[in-house]
Amino acid sequence: MDPSHRRGAYILAAIVGLSVFAVASYLVLAAFFLRSEAAQTPERAQFFASSIDDALTRLEHLPYVLSIDETTLASLVTGNSAELNPILADIAQRAGAEFVYVLDLQGKTVASSNYRDADSLVGNYYTFRPYFTDAVSGASGRFYAVGVTTGRPGYFIAEPVKDAEGTIHGVVTVKIGFEDLSRALTGNGELVLVADEQGVVLASSDPSLIYGYLSPLSDAERRTLEEQQQFGSKTLFPLDWEPEGDRRARLDGTAYVWTKAYLEQEEWSLHLLSEVSESRRQALLYVAGGVMSLLVLTVAAAIYRAAQLRHALTISNADRQRLTREIEERRIAEKKLESARSELARKDQLAALGQLSASITHELGQPISAMKNYLAAEEIATGAQPNGLWPQLSGLVDRMQRILDQLRLFGRTTASADTTFPVHATVDAAVQLVRHTAVDAGVDLRVHVDRDLGHVRGRPERFEQVIVNLLRNAIESTLDADPGVVTLQVSQRDDQVIVTVSDTGHGLGDLQITDLREPFFSTKPSGQGMGLGLAISGQIIDEMGGLLHAENIAGGGARFVISLPAIEGQDV
Repeated sequence: MDPSHRRGAYILAAIVGLSVFAVASYLVLAAFFLRSEAAQTPERAQFFASSIDDALTRLEHLPYVLSIDETTLASLVTGNSAELNPILADIAQRAGAEFVYVLDLQGKTVASSNYRDADSLVGNYYTFRPYFTDAVSGASGRFYAVGVTTGRPGYFIAEPVKDAEGTIHGVVTVKIGFEDLSRALTGNGELVLVADEQGVVLASSDPSLIYGYLSPLSDAERRTLEEQQQFGSKTLFPLDWEPEGDRRARLDGTAYVWTKAYLEQEEWSLHLLSEVSESRRQALLYVAGGVMSLLVLTVAAAIYRAAQLRHALTISNADRQRLTREIEERRIAEKKLESARSELARKDQLAALGQLSASITHELGQPISAMKNYLAAEEIATGAQPNGLWPQLSGLVDRMQRILDQLRLFGRTTASADTTFPVHATVDAAVQLVRHTAVDAGVDLRVHVDRDLGHVRGRPERFEQVIVNLLRNAIESTLDADPGVVTLQVSQRDDQVIVTVSDTGHGLGDLQITDLREPFFSTKPSGQGMGLGLAISGQIIDEMGGLLHAENIAGGGARFVISLPAIEGQDV
């Protein structure tokens, strides 16, 4: 067998063996972690169940203490319960109960701890609540329900108020808020559900699951719930719950390790759910660590082998590097020659285009202006909005005008001799030319110009062309941006005048300033530009002895920076 084929076979066998080992290790570790999780969850589930039992029984003595108090009995016998209200309010605050209230035998609330609130329970009847009927019959009443007055869930504990002969005169009820109980279940990293005997979720570490039911409700159960108004105006809904054996279940399509515990105080069940994916993720991390360690050892061995080979090839590499340098030098020389040829060809092309553009603008300028005037006159005569009579024709005329403007700009090469001029005056003139364009496009044009600037040397009207071109490009690139903002900032740094045009548009992508300065290169749709603006702008800045730089902005958009040498004083 060929040595290269033999080496390839060894590598393939090693990869297959490593893959089989990794998969087998993952399966074994995942099963181990799942068993460990299943063994630990019963204790945690029982802990949560005991905690909820403690919360439900925390105030079970309070209604009994109040029921044997002489003040409570006297208020029910005499019917004068006004003095009882502040006492109940103080007791509720100190005990941490949501409400403490007293009902007469007709189920009417005669005193309540929230008597001052707008949703006071005083005067309300609660004969339909099971805790009232249990207490009136002489037993202790306990019931979970959503308050019909407040709309908040709670656990109600009631005791009958008896006189010395055992005659029942009313009921004392304490409500323990359930919202704090649901919040107490959160933050442990596991999903916990507390369901009543019908399977309706009363509390959960995930609030969106409360009032969902694990199993369908029968018609009799629904009628009982409606008669007792246990859940008030809350809407019960089915949960996507599917048990998969004694210890596995799915909720909303997610697989869980399922542990069930029961409360002692009520016939409620607690469901502790731990995601199966967490155990699998832990197994995957272990396998990944082992594979990574093996790969590190393999790489270390390869590096050692490579070092030996590198030492053996040092002499031959010296000759090869010398030959490579000679080839590279020749390649660089050929690139320089090709670049010079291309530059010469571009200059010839631009020179010819300059002459051609002058004649084109001369011949087409007046007809296009006449067409625009005819369209404007017809719109005025018919009372139409600007560009509203023939929008397609108006668009074509505007497109021809933009192309003609670029040709006219390209043809202006001998407008004036070089001179020194103030930058801020030229920038102000350029801003005035494009401000209406920004307003029409809905773009926020922000201008910050330092008035204490030096002068620069060049042709002011050509420098104005550069500023206008950069601003128009920035405005066009922000037409679809939200917000569309174009910022022009002019300042002086040491002996350099810095002009920055930035926008919040689509940016430059992977383009560089060298690409954008290529003549006839354009990213605009066909008919919206000739690709000469930045080529001409770059040529003007070069003639002024400056630099034109472009870059993408991290948050989106592009930034063009012009740096020009500042000159103290000016020509007279």
